[in-house]
Formats: sequence, C-alpha cells, structure tokens
Amino acid sequence: MDGLRAEVEAAGLGHLRFLIGNTSLPVSGAHVIGQIDGLWVTFLRDERGVVEERTLVEHPDERSAVTEFMSQLRNLARLKELEALLDKGLEPHD
Repeated sequence: MDGLRAEVEAAGLGHLRFLIGNTSLPVSGAHVIGQIDGLWVTFLRDERGVVEERTLVEHPDERSAVTEFMSQLRNLARLKELEALLDKGLEPHD
C-alpha cells in the first residue's frame, strides 16, 4: 500500500476521488481500497459517502485488490474522458 498513491499519480489518475487504506472515511464518490476485518476489499462510495454494497469485492490478497483498484480508476478516467468529448459534441475514438 505504501507505493500505491505514487502508482495512482504516475498513471495520471490522481485527479480522481479515491481513498487508500482508510475504509471507514465517508468520502462521497470515492473508489476505496483497504482492509476490513483482515480482508482486502475494493468498493465505491455513493454521493452520500455510503458504501455501494453491490460494488464491495473481497480479494484474496493485496496484489489482486490493487489490480482491481487500478482497473476501476482507469475505467473511471476513460468514462470521464468520453463524457468530456460528448459534452463538446466530438466523437470518441479508441
């Protein structure tokens, strides 16, 4: 977990809402990674900061949780890029 924030920044994803480690902090719209009762988890908090239960995924180890977390952030960044293009009236390209 120590280098995850740097990994997020290096991937150009630091502008997104995320929490690393603190699973109890109710930050609205944040992607979260950490441990709950000794289990590695990833999940999304809604606009009120409440855990979206359907997004809560338990992982067998830290590495798989980090992989999922980074994938979620990349997907969110791509969605935001596409939304920005559509707002400008441009066609998205792969």
